Amino acid sequence: MDRPPGSSPGNIGRYRWLICLLLFVITVNNYMDRQMLSIAAPVIAAQYHFSNGDIALIANAFLIAYTVGQLFAGLIVDRIGARRGMTLAVLVWSSMSFLVVLSRSVAQFSVIRFLLGLSESINYPAGVKVCAEWFPPKERATAVGIFQSGSAIGAMLTPVVAASLIVWLGWQAAFIVVAVPGLIWLPFWLRYYAPVEKNTRLAARERAYILAHRTEQADLAPGQRVGWSFFLKQRLVIAVAVARFLEEPCGWFYFTWLPIYLKNYRDVSLMNIGALLIIPFLTLDAGKIGGGWMSSWLMTHGWTLDRARKIVMLTSVLCMVGSIPALWAPTPLGFVLFISLATFGHGGWATTSQTIPGDIVAPRFVGTVYGITAFGGGIGAIIFTYVTGKLVDTYGSFTGPFVIAGILPLVAYAAFVVIAGEIKPVQFEPVVIHGAV
Repeated sequence: MDRPPGSSPGNIGRYRWLICLLLFVITVNNYMDRQMLSIAAPVIAAQYHFSNGDIALIANAFLIAYTVGQLFAGLIVDRIGARRGMTLAVLVWSSMSFLVVLSRSVAQFSVIRFLLGLSESINYPAGVKVCAEWFPPKERATAVGIFQSGSAIGAMLTPVVAASLIVWLGWQAAFIVVAVPGLIWLPFWLRYYAPVEKNTRLAARERAYILAHRTEQADLAPGQRVGWSFFLKQRLVIAVAVARFLEEPCGWFYFTWLPIYLKNYRDVSLMNIGALLIIPFLTLDAGKIGGGWMSSWLMTHGWTLDRARKIVMLTSVLCMVGSIPALWAPTPLGFVLFISLATFGHGGWATTSQTIPGDIVAPRFVGTVYGITAFGGGIGAIIFTYVTGKLVDTYGSFTGPFVIAGILPLVAYAAFVVIAGEIKPVQFEPVVIHGAV
């Protein structure tokens, strides 16, 4: 059923959307913190004489920690809950953004970025877990799209905010200013968030509506614990991990290298870079919200979950081919418009692929499954970031990386369809797996 008997969409309540809003706000901060380095990279590289390879090493320090961190962050969040997990994460990542101003060498920047990556790795497993707990399947992709659109808003705001702060106050002050909002957010999180079953601010009717859909996900005995080995045998989990391994490097490529490409290869000033990068990150935001909304809309109009998720994924990867013709655009604006089509596609793909863990397992395992699939994406991003730095330093050109970024998403979709089969809830083993997660 779609709602409790006798209820209507207007009187179920909207508290769950307040929780989604809190996730959105902290995701904006999360992405602004991580994106600061890419905007400040030209200034930092010039000040400390770093090469493209050095910048790649610093970027990969974050990526390695973020990738490994998500694998264990899912486990941690499933064990201690999203409330405590997010509180700890925000405290640590805000502290790292303060401390980065003390860095002077590649090693020092790398250590701070590594610790930042570890702490920020909790945000997405926790957010997807919360959406699985608080939203029924027909609303879940929309909720994930809204909270994940915070990454695009953060990425869109960072170039303008960071470039302005760097020009006016210096790169150190820019990092400090961007670190503050996360600490302001924490009291609101602690005040308004608690699990559905324990949240005293949640109306009984809305709680009943949310809990009525929990049985749609999996038949699993209360207290049954399931280990990584079980999930690693599931073709759907493997399919998402492989697909993210192939596609996610493209998103990280845009986030990491666009400012350097525009400055060094298109002769765009730092302030103009900030203005131009509003466009691809705005379309990224539109893709994340639009992809989630479209998937939910299709399901409310009779499409199966499997068909709805896959058609959005296919449309998304076709858009991402736009990174190839971008290379031959005669102006920086033309280049950015093609890249904006690609980031739109990346947004739709990201929302859909990262919603799937909530579609296939019970909420208490979403963090673990999300972490496994995110690990695949992170490994791909690490490899591609390293390869990009080496290719650019060796050949003095971004042509190869942009072409690869246009082709990989198509391969990712094909691999997902072949491996996954139908998207549907995982069938759990009827016995307890001892010594497990």
